[in-house]
Amino acid sequence: MSRTYVTKTSFTAGELDPLLHGRLDLKAQEDGAARLHNVVVHPTGGVSRRPGLRLLAQIPGALRLLPFDGPDGGELLAFGAYRLDLVKGGIVVRSFTDTLWGAAEVAELSTARWGDRLLICHPGIPPKELVRGGASSWTLQNWDYETALQASGYRRTQRPFVKFARPEVALEIQGGTSAKIPADTYLTIRTSEPVFTADSINTVLRVKGRDLRIVNVDPLERTRLNGVALEELVDGLPTRDWAEEAFNEARGWPACVAVHQERLVVGGSRDLPDRLWFSKTGHPFNFDPGTGLDDEAFSFRLTGDEQHAIRGLLPGRLLQVFTSSGEWIVRGASLTPDSVAAELQTRIGSWPGRRIDPVEVDGAALFVGASGRELREFLYTESEQAYQAADIALLARHLLVEPLTVHFDRRRRWLLIARADGRLITVTLDRNSNVVAWSLHSCTGRIVSVATHLGEPHFLVELDGRMLLEQLDDELGIDHAVELTSVAPRTTWSGLGHLDGLAVLAVGDGLVARGHVTAGTMTVPTAATAVTVGTPYLHEIEPLPLVVPGPAGLSLDRPYRPVRLVFRLLATPVLRVDTGAGSRPVPLAIAAPDAPFTGDAGVRASGWRRGARQPPWRMAQDDPTPCTILSVTTEIMGNS
Repeated sequence: MSRTYVTKTSFTAGELDPLLHGRLDLKAQEDGAARLHNVVVHPTGGVSRRPGLRLLAQIPGALRLLPFDGPDGGELLAFGAYRLDLVKGGIVVRSFTDTLWGAAEVAELSTARWGDRLLICHPGIPPKELVRGGASSWTLQNWDYETALQASGYRRTQRPFVKFARPEVALEIQGGTSAKIPADTYLTIRTSEPVFTADSINTVLRVKGRDLRIVNVDPLERTRLNGVALEELVDGLPTRDWAEEAFNEARGWPACVAVHQERLVVGGSRDLPDRLWFSKTGHPFNFDPGTGLDDEAFSFRLTGDEQHAIRGLLPGRLLQVFTSSGEWIVRGASLTPDSVAAELQTRIGSWPGRRIDPVEVDGAALFVGASGRELREFLYTESEQAYQAADIALLARHLLVEPLTVHFDRRRRWLLIARADGRLITVTLDRNSNVVAWSLHSCTGRIVSVATHLGEPHFLVELDGRMLLEQLDDELGIDHAVELTSVAPRTTWSGLGHLDGLAVLAVGDGLVARGHVTAGTMTVPTAATAVTVGTPYLHEIEPLPLVVPGPAGLSLDRPYRPVRLVFRLLATPVLRVDTGAGSRPVPLAIAAPDAPFTGDAGVRASGWRRGARQPPWRMAQDDPTPCTILSVTTEIMGNS
């Protein structure tokens, strides 16, 4: 019998897709795992139990989180069906219940920040802006376009105009009169083709540079409509020189927004999904193209051999545009009507199932690809002298299922992806070290949304019909946790209504007690003056099946017997491992009870192994204490 030592020094490939378990040629086999649940991978190679969740507030009806940072710390915005709540320090400081978006629209909202304004849009509802006027002064209002005073005294609104009809479609007013038509005149208008519907009522038309408003559309003869002149019209002669408001009830509203080079950028609308509008420099609500000066507004369509419905915008050195069919860049060190150029770079396309904004990480744009099962890294590469969109989810495609939101925690270097099934993915990213490590997380309840605020990830968690706002907390080993204190020691604790009917852990004053919450109350066996109560969560680590070397080479099915395992640990007070005879504690040479242990801890193993169903060890424990594994060495014996 031969004796061999196999050391696993890294988990930086993360949890691997089962489709890859037969690829012995991949370096990921050495650095990956079969299961990483409720643990996070460090860029340096080790793996740790994830932090717990601390309860901040309950926000009924909330569905989506968005940060609104400011010099005083800012607020978290909680979007819900027909409501918007502003949360500061765990307290709802302002609520709006007159919003136009329902539950379905909340998922598709696009937002952009302009100073103390948050611009909010959806292709099916009029766009809004949330304006912060002070610590407690907030308004939610429709977009208020700039106006320009004309010589006639008319204030012309600087909204964008587009001709939706074919270029050949002509329009005439008042039977084709050649005379000027005074302002406020009630008009009869005809078009050479039916263009407008009842939804077009109140839409402004711009005819030969002058404005009129539609007040009626003949339902039987849609080429005939009525309007009112908002300013003096040049004449009523048939003309093709006319356009209508780009955003209106009949044509739809802005689909997504961004701010780039001091211009507000609108990407697409319901009826023009492939058009980009750029506001005047420094004026987010001025889309008047004027005479084409460098700082004036402009717009254009993304033309190609496919429909390019715009799904996301990411400003940076260049504006990146993500569409249903490909990825574009808008060139121009300083964008002007004459210098702008849009170029198609790759043809991946964004996922149509849900609007998920692209995220910038270390100069690369990460976006969910057209299949919904890809996480693409859109990046210019010097070696190819071109943009590429590599799939960094290739090794863990089984985890990327029905993503809801994607955010990046810059401090921990985790990409956080909430899934439709209520679970969370973390992807540890370090491009300099080529680390892309995926792991899956779950908690009691369903994670609905995630956002990073003040440098910390925050979550909306649905728990038995209650919507909880929670924050990731490195000091916790339990979820939905609340801290309770008392002047005198006590055994009965109340204020736990959000945990009713659940199995919980109470930690504090040297106490670790399990129990249940009934009517918002829990009883612990030992009196304490402070406890933290929350739900436990299990963390699991399972390595890939051991590939045993032999005289004839590597084998997936060569029998072997693990003799001893040595875990190199960092600040870990408790370790439980199954090495063949069920889960049991590993002896740790700790200086004091529950003190963290750093060093090597060995444990004997038993039983012969072979094949994929019998890894050399497994770990599953819900102890609310830190656990970090740096490496694992397996001593094995096998037939020569």
